[in-house]
Amino acid sequence: MAKILTALFPKKRRLGAMTKQSRFDSLVKRAQICSKCPRMNGRRRVLGPSNGPLDAQVMFIAEAPGRLGAEKYGIPLFGDQTGRNFASFLESAEIDRTKVFITNAILCNPINQIGVNDTPTKAEIFNCSDFLRETIDILSPAFIVPLGRIALKALAVIEPHTVTLSSSVAEPINWRNCILLPLFHPSPRVFSQRSKCQQCVDYQVLGKITRNATTEIDNGK
Repeated sequence: MAKILTALFPKKRRLGAMTKQSRFDSLVKRAQICSKCPRMNGRRRVLGPSNGPLDAQVMFIAEAPGRLGAEKYGIPLFGDQTGRNFASFLESAEIDRTKVFITNAILCNPINQIGVNDTPTKAEIFNCSDFLRETIDILSPAFIVPLGRIALKALAVIEPHTVTLSSSVAEPINWRNCILLPLFHPSPRVFSQRSKCQQCVDYQVLGKITRNATTEIDNGK
């Protein structure tokens, strides 16, 4: 892991705070008026200050805003059972939510004809990929944590990869001048694939790796 960090971090160029903020503000404004996906018309675009600090070293990417959570409150991974699970996992790993940036593969809540959460389509993932790409470029995070297969698909649109959850969960992988560390999505539906206890362990791996990385950077290693 130390070798990965040594090779990676000298290459990263950090944008100044004002430059980051102005670019992010522009991105948010463009996201608010996007009309590429017909079924997203009238849905909240969950992108703004509530996503987290622009100097965050860790960026989480989930699937899409939930109808009873992010769509309602404008805060990603918050306000519903998925958000509560996520908060519990962060706490178990001693990760401070206020110091990480959280977004989604698509910025709007996809609902089906009966008004419940739906899986984003391939076209919707593609349509939102430019917003995700620009968010990554603005933040330039050290770690990107895709939560689930949709997030991994969205990253593959930006730059191809062969990473899968089955083979790489909680494993650090070099990607586009940062480190990917894939985790399962915190939705209760996913616990049949990876239990809550297993996911707690995964987040603890993330917490340990990111804390060690921060220590190495601070020490100039």
